[in-house]
Amino acid sequence: MTKKLILLAIMSVFTLTSCDFIKGFKGNTTKEGAIFIPRGADFNQVLDSIKPYLKNVEEFKKFAESADYPATIKPGKYKILADDSSSSIIDRLQGGEQEEVKLRIKNEPTLYHMIGSVSRQVNVDSTALATSIMEWAAEKDTALNAETVKQYFIPETYFVYWSLTPEKFIERMETQYNKVWNADRLAKAKAMNMTPLEVTILASIVQLESSDHEEDQKQVARAYLNRLAIDMRLEADPTSIYAHKLENGFDQKVQRVYKKLTWSSNEYNTYRNKGLPPAPICLPNVPMIDAVLNPADHDYIYFAADPDRPGYHTFAKTFEEHKVNADKYRKWVKENNIK
Repeated sequence: MTKKLILLAIMSVFTLTSCDFIKGFKGNTTKEGAIFIPRGADFNQVLDSIKPYLKNVEEFKKFAESADYPATIKPGKYKILADDSSSSIIDRLQGGEQEEVKLRIKNEPTLYHMIGSVSRQVNVDSTALATSIMEWAAEKDTALNAETVKQYFIPETYFVYWSLTPEKFIERMETQYNKVWNADRLAKAKAMNMTPLEVTILASIVQLESSDHEEDQKQVARAYLNRLAIDMRLEADPTSIYAHKLENGFDQKVQRVYKKLTWSSNEYNTYRNKGLPPAPICLPNVPMIDAVLNPADHDYIYFAADPDRPGYHTFAKTFEEHKVNADKYRKWVKENNIK
């Protein structure tokens, strides 16, 4: 009799355990979605993230513990399927089968604006990323600094893992830089007696000076190149704005460049300094780099915004012609009460 009771007890435990195990392979989610597991998260944090998707939290918890998941947590963005089983979820989490996220690099003015944007989009610490970038820059070229290193970050939409590390981020950016600066573009820059950095600097000015119209971008690029060729100051409004913001904060709003803004002795102000500024004033898009490498064919050196064609400029060879165009634009600005 005693043996039978023991056997029944063992069978009961086995049955209960088997039931729990089988449940782990049945659907346990109410909807599809995704969870984000930050670097260093513990099991309770994972549970908090996944609870809204689960039918039975305790079942998931038991299955996770039986699979030793709490000791093998991996960061990242993970997809949750509709009617997903606890087993398949744990397999996905333990295997690090992440979903990619979009990482958008925009035309940021400084390295630290770019780093801040990246750290808001993926699970990377901004301080760690800044440190890694500057260490990488020092190894690559001792002449690189926080301003000139901006040339290596190409604005684009990248698909990366949310758990992206500083090292992987730098690797991805360097790959894109080398893809952009291929043999063809390097040859064109060399033929113009310009380095990739110099092309990028001028492209950053064109980025902020022109519109989305390719024709206008190339016209503006050529006008600046013509000025450089005759040792004339660029007198580019975006450089004066950048110099002003460097000195007064990038939260400053500047809609118009008044004469006072052009007086700054800051090295980025091309109204006071000849040649290119020392570094890019933003991260320029590839089309702007191409506009500099493939500029329009003209001998204009002056240009002003065209009030009759928004997004375009009117160009001139002489200052007298330019003054007519500039006065027309200023009149339009005044009539439209643009401060």
